[in-house]
Amino acid sequence: MKSVFLLGKSAIAVILICAFLLTMGCSQVPSAPAEGTMTAASTPTPAPVTGGRVIAAYFYIFDDASTAALASPDQIPWKKVNRIYIAFATLKDGMLTDLPAGSTADDLAQRETTAQKIHTIVALCHENNPDAEIFITSNFDEKELDPQYLLAAQDPQKFADSVLAYLKEYDLDGYDMDWESHQIDDYAPQLTTLLSTCHATFAAAGNNPHGHPYTLTYTVWPGVESAQTVASTQDSVDQINLMTYGPGEGYDLASYADSYAAAGVPYGKMIGGMESEAGYSENGGPDTQESVAAKCAYVKEHNLAGLFEWRMDNDMRPDNGAPTYQVTGWMSDCLSQ
Repeated sequence: MKSVFLLGKSAIAVILICAFLLTMGCSQVPSAPAEGTMTAASTPTPAPVTGGRVIAAYFYIFDDASTAALASPDQIPWKKVNRIYIAFATLKDGMLTDLPAGSTADDLAQRETTAQKIHTIVALCHENNPDAEIFITSNFDEKELDPQYLLAAQDPQKFADSVLAYLKEYDLDGYDMDWESHQIDDYAPQLTTLLSTCHATFAAAGNNPHGHPYTLTYTVWPGVESAQTVASTQDSVDQINLMTYGPGEGYDLASYADSYAAAGVPYGKMIGGMESEAGYSENGGPDTQESVAAKCAYVKEHNLAGLFEWRMDNDMRPDNGAPTYQVTGWMSDCLSQ
């Protein structure tokens, strides 16, 4: 057993990747590069200079896109971002937990796969960009999850304690609540209660082992959630993610950010959103280089906290192959200038 504890971070990351891919039933695992080969992990590429702005990306873990991405870990541009959101965890019985939340033998086996995938992403990110923050995001579903969020709000401290325990278990830096519901304005008191209790609990916990304070973000559904509801959360979170996806006018960043600012949300708490998911068809489809540049210019002009993309693991992925990370690059390069 001593040899296990003497392994470096790179070896641990490779072991986790191999274990995950074998769990998924893949016949191939990433091979080590030939001696002298420069890889994304080994090339001394500096992290972007961002002027303190957030450059974030969601990493979804429940389809074959993320499996394809993790099969080529050296291609993942970890240093192009400074925050990763792992999607998703869920709620059950008033607590944050892994998906799926059922109790069948199949559910238990799938939860083991979920945990392995989270550990793999955390290990790779820490290895390739130690300064990056890593968050977990809780999911949404009006039929299944609205009742769970409302139940959690009946004992918000129990929920907040479970979130903090989850962050510590997976060596994470923060939690992102993605409670999307057409009834979210009606649930504003419960929403604010959950967020404010998590915020206070994180503050009391102090820094994590990496020296980062535990951070709380909330993801907003533009056009559904009122500006007043968004404003009601701003004292209870560190930042607010705006799902301003695509190049069209339907989810225009400037329009929604200005409306939230008029309701009292500081621009400096807002993170604009971009869409990179292959196959996305709403609001003009995935963001283009031009729309990324326009959002980036708006962020700089109004001093927003930064930008995020949904989703890095499926970033302009062609024909079910590996992601191209095109939007990730545009976003990072623009905000780093």
